[in-house]
Amino acid sequence: MTNSQKDFLNKRKKENFYKKAKEINVRARSYFKLEQVDKKFNLIKNNLKIIDLGCAPGGWLQYVDKKIVSGKIIGIDLLEVKNQKEFSDKVEIIEDDFNNIDEYNFGEFDLIISDMAPEFSGDSQFDKGRTHKLNLISIDFSKKNLKKGGNLLFKSFEGEDLNYVKKSAEKVFERVKEFKPSSSQKKSAETFIICFNKL
Repeated sequence: MTNSQKDFLNKRKKENFYKKAKEINVRARSYFKLEQVDKKFNLIKNNLKIIDLGCAPGGWLQYVDKKIVSGKIIGIDLLEVKNQKEFSDKVEIIEDDFNNIDEYNFGEFDLIISDMAPEFSGDSQFDKGRTHKLNLISIDFSKKNLKKGGNLLFKSFEGEDLNYVKKSAEKVFERVKEFKPSSSQKKSAETFIICFNKL
């Protein structure tokens, strides 16, 4: 297969997920990425207390809200999440820095999820480095705010520093896996890190 054929197929796949998002009224294509991660690793379950770091525009919140019948879902972001009335009573959305979470007295969480990424500058290496720093911040956040035995999921990007990120996670969790869902473009460096069973 030629590069132009691959580019065409990747573009069509992206368009298919975009169309599907419109058809089932979801906020972002990231919804399908979480859905595929969850189907493979069975992370999202009833009765969990879950926090979504950097939750705007709300695609991951929307997936979790639809998936579970009971539980508590906290979404936190400095950016506004629009049309919050679309979510059920299980969801509470906070417009704040997630490092201020102690102020809200939620206690520890069963699952932390994060689709956070920096605003992209166009410099691939620089943007990957900034993303990896966010990954390390998510791991540090889990040390204080995740229950023993809890899980962490975050988006990352392939690159030299990703190995350091995974090694850092392995110090905190029993098992660390990397997974690239089919809803991510093949040419994209995007990947997802799933950390199981906080020690």
